[in-house]
Amino acid sequence: MDAQEEKFVSYWSEKRKQWNWRTHAKKTFSNVVLPLAILIDLVNFFIIGDTEYAFFTFTHLFSILLNLLVLSVLIILGSGFANWNYNEGKYWNILRKNSNKLQ
Repeated sequence: MDAQEEKFVSYWSEKRKQWNWRTHAKKTFSNVVLPLAILIDLVNFFIIGDTEYAFFTFTHLFSILLNLLVLSVLIILGSGFANWNYNEGKYWNILRKNSNKLQ
């Protein structure tokens, strides 16, 4: 096992014990989903010029919340499953490769 693989194995063996969906959801929502939803809404209103709604109405707020909900579900679940499966696969491949070398 080279230094980079050893570093990843030690990182992921600790990270996988601490990983949970609540923490992932909070971080992803605040760092990715919320800014993306706000950016989409502002671009839609100011740059594209979609003036279907006055800027502050309850229908517009409902539209923003619906977009936020859809983006949250898609991005949080997608990134969580992708990140976990990628790192778990890499972790077990390194360990399997190392155990085969030892035999």
